[in-house]
Amino acid sequence: MKKDINSNRYIFLYATILIVIVAVLLAVTALWLQPFQDRNAKNEKRINILTAAGIPNVNAKNAALLFEKHCTSEFLLDENGNPTEKDEGLPVFVIDRKTSVIPMQGNGLWGPIWGYLAIASDGKTVVGATFGHKSETPGLGGEITTEKFQGQFASKQIMDNGTLVPIEFDAITGATKTSNGVKEMIDSTLEKYSAYLKKFAARGE
Repeated sequence: MKKDINSNRYIFLYATILIVIVAVLLAVTALWLQPFQDRNAKNEKRINILTAAGIPNVNAKNAALLFEKHCTSEFLLDENGNPTEKDEGLPVFVIDRKTSVIPMQGNGLWGPIWGYLAIASDGKTVVGATFGHKSETPGLGGEITTEKFQGQFASKQIMDNGTLVPIEFDAITGATKTSNGVKEMIDSTLEKYSAYLKKFAARGE
């Protein structure tokens, strides 16, 4: 009996030590990988912003350089659509002093979806859009990341006589939930940015 107890204690001690070692290794690995993950996330963001704004041939290797070249300003908006110095607000990225790119966030069928919408200097016309997702179904909801789906947003109008209008687009066959999520995401984003977009459109008239 005593032998069994000692044996059990040994197994427990061994398992505990092993768990601690694995936990430490995982923590160290996560810390080591964090800068690379942050850099990749930042690059992905730059690629999406520039691509939405119509900058061609952007990739992970040249994204930082092209973003520095083309992003002429970035700022936050207050609730009235005015630039603010506060740490919180709605972000806007201005590309080549004329195109405003705004980020979007929403929900698809299986998880978060997101994107960027680029508006021309007239304040009414969509230059382009990019979309991303966490876990939508490949071949169905996952099609929101394809050029075919994203390409249909170019030249769409978001404003008519000073009033925001919904963007019409072709839904993805068999991916109703994701398509509805994209529509809701765009509509809610335009509503949040409505004050800025109306001022922007007024300047472009």
